[in-house]
Amino acid sequence: MLGGYQPELMEYKAQNRWAMLVFTLLMLMLLSRFFYLQILAGEKYEKLAKINQISRVRIPAERGDVMDRNGAVLASNIHTKSVAIVPHYIQDLDYVLDSLSEVLELSHARVEELRKAYAEAIVDKVKRFKPITVSRSIISNHCPEDSGLLNPVDPRPYLWCPICGRHFSKTTASLDQCPYDTHALTKDESGVSACPHCNTAFVAGDTCPVDGAVLLPAMNNLKCSRCGGYYRDQAAVLMARLHQLPGVEMDDVILRGYPQSESVSHILGYMNQVNAEDIDTHPGVYRPGDTIGRMGIERALEEILRGRNGERIFVRSSAGTRNDLGELAGKFGNLRSEMPVPGNNAVLTLDLRVQKLLREALSEVNSGAAVVMDVRNGEILGIYSHPTFDSNIWSGRLTAEDKKKIDENPFNPMINKAVGAFPPASTFKIVTALAALNEGISDFDTVINCPGFYDFSDHRFGCYNRYGHGDLNLKQALVGSCDVYFYRLGEWLGIDRLERYARLFGLGERTGIEIGDNPGLVPSREWHDQHSKGGFRPGFTLSTAVGQKDIRATPVQMAMVVAEVANGGHSVKPHLLLRVEDRDGNVLRSFKPGDSKELGIPSTYLDFIREAMVGVVEDPEGTAYKSRLASIRYGGKTGTAEAREVKKGVSPAVAQWLLEDHAWFVGFVPAENPRYSVVIFIEHGGFGGSVATPLASRIIHRLVTRIQQEQEQEAKP
Repeated sequence: MLGGYQPELMEYKAQNRWAMLVFTLLMLMLLSRFFYLQILAGEKYEKLAKINQISRVRIPAERGDVMDRNGAVLASNIHTKSVAIVPHYIQDLDYVLDSLSEVLELSHARVEELRKAYAEAIVDKVKRFKPITVSRSIISNHCPEDSGLLNPVDPRPYLWCPICGRHFSKTTASLDQCPYDTHALTKDESGVSACPHCNTAFVAGDTCPVDGAVLLPAMNNLKCSRCGGYYRDQAAVLMARLHQLPGVEMDDVILRGYPQSESVSHILGYMNQVNAEDIDTHPGVYRPGDTIGRMGIERALEEILRGRNGERIFVRSSAGTRNDLGELAGKFGNLRSEMPVPGNNAVLTLDLRVQKLLREALSEVNSGAAVVMDVRNGEILGIYSHPTFDSNIWSGRLTAEDKKKIDENPFNPMINKAVGAFPPASTFKIVTALAALNEGISDFDTVINCPGFYDFSDHRFGCYNRYGHGDLNLKQALVGSCDVYFYRLGEWLGIDRLERYARLFGLGERTGIEIGDNPGLVPSREWHDQHSKGGFRPGFTLSTAVGQKDIRATPVQMAMVVAEVANGGHSVKPHLLLRVEDRDGNVLRSFKPGDSKELGIPSTYLDFIREAMVGVVEDPEGTAYKSRLASIRYGGKTGTAEAREVKKGVSPAVAQWLLEDHAWFVGFVPAENPRYSVVIFIEHGGFGGSVATPLASRIIHRLVTRIQQEQEQEAKP
């Protein structure tokens, strides 16, 4: 009987062995998987288990530097930190806000703003995970006032007010002098004793003398290498406390710094955040929070300077801590951090030393502009507009108070007068004279009598010299700037020929300068028919011939006109960009002005005009004679443009200023073999010969002195 079950028993045992084998293999596989997951890859999967979400952070690209022709840095990058809070991960809001207030010196009002923003975000399923900006830039290694480098110093105690934000140095006695630099203390607008040199304010008690708030103690440990101000290293202090502040994030930020802002702001412009229009206009290039050039070189060379931003991918733990992807990168598909690509550097034709000359000269007037151009190639060595503004505060640091001061300034600091259009006045007589000579209307010896006025049709046109100049030839008329002489030339030429010669020299059109300019206006008969009440009238020609009424030109355009006369009749293209370099200094592109065309004016006529312009300065009858230089000969032409304005709501001083004429000087130096054209324009400055010319003379003297010094250095073995 048992023998019949033997085969079945053996089959059962075989199946059992196979089952045990399979079971054992499965258990081994399971155990090995457990071993891998728990032991070998336990740390990785523990991280994955704690991941709450993926976080993306924009990595700003290093924007290219802007330098002058000698390598002086005009615009560069400031590396700092921004601070934000993420509502979802905040465990104790009061503790976080108190800590941030202490480190970042947040005012009570700012703390309440953050508290309100938190309350609105925490109840929203989406907003609760979005960062709320606390500060776009905290103090780390650059001065918040002028971008100067901050250097470590011995700790220096101070007090700060949580309401007005002011800093004070505590003193136990009445002070007359600053204990830090011995300067005499003065009362500021709040009645607080302060040092005008280091800007330190002093207080005897523990309450703010401005608003009565209790002052809080703190410690400065950094000093600005440029302005000498003292600051606290907020980034370092906050970094040390960050582990105690879940939900607080600190990210790298690159701000734009302008170390020479007072001298070059109108040329460089400024940066600020992109808007919806920028993003739509440049799809895929900008995202919300990116910055873009808004004016000047920053705007004109945006594509050259900006580089390409990168992106850093983080995984956020359930506690809110951000970590790099690292070995977990493959677990999230194609998500990868992308490094930014830096922008290229721009080297300008500007010479910072010349810029400072122009700035110093114009500091004496209310409003004006100056230009220095190389007559050979159109390179602009100096272009300055006064008053100016601070590019640093406009690049993300503009306060409501700063904005109000600028808006209420009657002299319009945001307007670049160097590329603005104004009546050129008698400086336009250069063009009128050349047109008359080239058309055969007049020659060098044509004599016209000036009794002090010229009756034309039913109108009397006066000369600025109401007593008259008597009989004059063309050179004498230019030297003495006789209006009557040029009224007659204008009458003989006609409005359309005047327009044609003005355009020959580049007036009435944009010059192409990188920062943009006003094209000005050269009226023609057709223009007057379209824009003047009653259409064209012959008397308009007389006003145009002496640079008055409707004609408009910019200081840059007039520098170009003088350059074309001074260089023998070759056209020039005013420009600011000298070359483009990569971050290692390799030249990628140099400026090529293109073919210079001949204007078609005989050299004898141009020589004559240059000689007459030298006479304006050297001849006792010249309108610039009082500003001649003993050791330097130069040529020029003065101009006084009628510019009377009446505005309501201005102060008596401004109202009187608006009644004055515009003052011009245009010229070249040296008289023999000219190298530079120099233009000075003073808005509502008065008489060109007595206001603009002395400033030009000072600039010319310094220019030539520098040239001579450079030549002497080059000649040394």
